[in-house]
Amino acid sequence: MQVPKRHLPIVGLLGLVLIAAAGGGIYYYGYLHPPCTNCSVPSHRLYFMTATIVEAGGFQIVNGAYLNQTDAPSFNATSGPNLSGVKHQNYTASGTTINAIVGDKVTLYIFGVNSTDPAQVLQLQAHGFSMTPYVASGVIPLGKWYSVTFIVNQAGTFPYFCTITCSAKHYLMVGNMVVSSG
Repeated sequence: MQVPKRHLPIVGLLGLVLIAAAGGGIYYYGYLHPPCTNCSVPSHRLYFMTATIVEAGGFQIVNGAYLNQTDAPSFNATSGPNLSGVKHQNYTASGTTINAIVGDKVTLYIFGVNSTDPAQVLQLQAHGFSMTPYVASGVIPLGKWYSVTFIVNQAGTFPYFCTITCSAKHYLMVGNMVVSSG
């Protein structure tokens, strides 16, 4: 039988050292994960995405943020959105599902990736983007950014898809926006 040994609580000691090193104050930064899809207050959501052929990943959400100011970030098709000086709160977003609630303003920033995969259609110049009823037809040039902003006004699931044939599996280049009523 082993007799319990007395020991100094290392975690407690390390916590005290951290508090002392922080000058006596501890600041808590909370990140939302996943995005709040059942909050009752509409917000401005930013989604950062890539578009490449399905064989190389298809549409992918890379990140997301809530905008904490009225003005959207400046945007350039070559360099994309400029978030410097923009008040926003990041949250982890991934996959192909865009989450929103009725009343949200949603801005999509999509970068067109020129794939080296041989499945890509030769001379492909761009991907297309459509999401009824919010985006009729958008063009995402390869190597450039595309941006679209809209206000979500109805709950439901809204598929989005590529409208330019880019590979043999083009029909699989899809995703969804899921909108809750709040």
